[in-house]
Amino acid sequence: MDTSPLSLAKELSRADRNVIRTPAGVAGHDVHFYRTEDSLIASVVEYLSDAIRVGQPIIVIATEAHRQAFADGLRAQRLDPDALLAGRLAIWLDARQTLESFMEDGLPNGDLFSATVGSVFARVLDKRQYLVVRAFGEMVDLLWKAGNSEGAILLEELWNDLAHKYKYSLLCGYSVNNFLHEAGVAAFRRVCDQHTSARLLDDQDKIVA
Repeated sequence: MDTSPLSLAKELSRADRNVIRTPAGVAGHDVHFYRTEDSLIASVVEYLSDAIRVGQPIIVIATEAHRQAFADGLRAQRLDPDALLAGRLAIWLDARQTLESFMEDGLPNGDLFSATVGSVFARVLDKRQYLVVRAFGEMVDLLWKAGNSEGAILLEELWNDLAHKYKYSLLCGYSVNNFLHEAGVAAFRRVCDQHTSARLLDDQDKIVA
């Protein structure tokens, strides 16, 4: 079986998913399959900066290294993360710690997810339910890398359920290396099915699908 990035690109084209990222201020659930760290960082910084410029509150759930890289990228665009925090327009959370807060017996617990992650949305909105929150999360990628693909898919479903309560646009990041194996195409398809928009980048960080 072909497990190259090209085979994933063909699968993505068959999945009939939009490759255009959800515009700022609009609700959606996007996924970015990345080959390099630089690609992920550039994509997330662009995603967050677009939101900040139109006044969207942001939530970032990422590893410490990525949170630092995203903050540096925003500063390079003259957007100060510290000022956003002071103005209650941003919440930055550690991906591993947040995962631990709602995992139970190796799988995400829906009630705990709602009580923890859901409460973060309530806090950043602060009775401003008319706003669309823009968020980035890589908890699903951490689960997948740990061999817990079922937990990752269940978490994607919980995110989609949360969209019935809060308006948000969410960008999920997955390393494409998660899917370069014999069962990768089927797994890749399952992830795409949970999203409204999906993008796959090549080694030169160009969109191939």
